[in-house]
Order: sequence, then C-alpha cells, then structure tokens
Amino acid sequence: MTKTPKHNISQEKATALLNNGITLKDYYVEGELKIETVDGWNKEIVIENCIIEYFSGSVTQFEKAVSITNSRFKKCQFLFTYFLGGLEIDNCIFDSYLDFQAGGHNKFGNSVLISNNEFYGFVNFFDCWYENEFTAKKNNFLNGTNLLGKPHNIPVTFDIEPNIIDNIGQLNFDHEGIE
Repeated sequence: MTKTPKHNISQEKATALLNNGITLKDYYVEGELKIETVDGWNKEIVIENCIIEYFSGSVTQFEKAVSITNSRFKKCQFLFTYFLGGLEIDNCIFDSYLDFQAGGHNKFGNSVLISNNEFYGFVNFFDCWYENEFTAKKNNFLNGTNLLGKPHNIPVTFDIEPNIIDNIGQLNFDHEGIE
C-alpha cells in the first residue's frame, strides 16, 4: 500500500502546507494534524503516500475535494465533517477506530469513493447523509462498520442508491463500535 515516506515533518509544517493549498506527498507527519474550522475549508486537500500519526478533519465543511491515496493513518477522525466537494480515499490503511459520524453531505457532482482500503478498527458512519454518489468497493473492514446498519435505529441516508461492491467484513452493525 504505502511506500516509506521520504521526509519527516511536524504537524505545524504539514498544516502550513495544507493552508497554502500544497499537496502532502511522501511525508511522515509527526503529532496531531488538525484541519478543523467552523468557517469552512476552501482549498483542496490532497494527501498522497504519507504516514500520519493523527489526523482530524472534524467539524469542518470541505468546500473542495478531499483526496487521500496510498497513505497510512495511525489515528484519524472526520466527526461532523461535510465533504461538500467530495471525498476519495483509495489504497489506504487506518490502524484504529475511524469516525465519520454525522457527516457526509457531498453535493451534486461530487462523489464519495472509498476503495481498496484496510480498516483495522471499526468504521462509524452513524447519522451520515450522502446527497450524491457514494461508492465503497474492495475495502477490508476487519472490525466491521455500520455503513448498512441502523445504530439507534437510524440508518445512513443515501439520496442516490450507493454502490457497495466486493467489500470484506460485516457492514451492517447496529452500534457505533468500541474505541
């Protein structure tokens, strides 16, 4: 999946790069990298071939696309996050619990694609709403997910029928996992 990153950088340096609209590529990011803002984030986020100790994109409206490929996250969360510009997570590894709770909201023309990933912890989609295309294909959910379940009797809302293709692991838990 991921190659060994070429450079170690601090979360401060990684944040500065993202603030300037620069791709994070071939980095090992030390510390807690946070992109959290109630005002919205109007730059594309591109993370490629990185290892990130901790990434939080919570409580944020990403106005433009978020693209994460060939990367590994020791800890990651997208709690209350709206991907208005779409989301692509491809060929990544997530070492622990991943929370997408109360998020989604991809707008017309901006799809969500989650493909070829390995999730070692539970993946929580509780109370998410996807307004445009959503695809989950060829992922390995080792500890499962509630993507097709109904935690608290509330299923994930899909305005367009989702494409759920060739995934491994239980997809229909009716709980939010255990962190």
